[in-house]
Amino acid sequence: MDDASAEHRSAGTLTRLTEVLDEMRETKELLPAAELSRTSQRRGWRKIVYGFARSRREISAGFAMQYLTENTGRARDHWSEALSTLDEVGHAGHAGVHDELITRLVQDLDAAGLCTVLPRLRSDAIPYSTAEAATHLSQVVATIRDCEQLVAAARSRLMLQRLRDQA
Repeated sequence: MDDASAEHRSAGTLTRLTEVLDEMRETKELLPAAELSRTSQRRGWRKIVYGFARSRREISAGFAMQYLTENTGRARDHWSEALSTLDEVGHAGHAGVHDELITRLVQDLDAAGLCTVLPRLRSDAIPYSTAEAATHLSQVVATIRDCEQLVAAARSRLMLQRLRDQA
């Protein structure tokens, strides 16, 4: 493989990993209940309600759970896109060090629970009790963060390798 082709593949992989990070971050942003459960002084169910409702009137009207349902649906879409993009990266041909880096990334993501996020975001997987839902979503967000850190680290290593190759 010539240098231009290797450079093109490296740039493409970096772009795809950036897209994966964007999708992971979008997924996480749609699930603020986990953040609220750690930082809010509100009790149980109010953590989720205030996280998804836009106003007190909507809270009293019961729209918070509707927002939770809509946001988890959108989060599933973003996570599916991240999985699809990672699958493309994993199946693309890479040269030498890049291939090893991507192989290790895929293994690390599997160990971190990458494939467990989507099933845990299904409507029937989220507990009905809002306190339990907050706990459940906190665990999902923790897994997403772990995966996000792994992808960010792999992207950084790939960028460093690319810079070394150019020097």
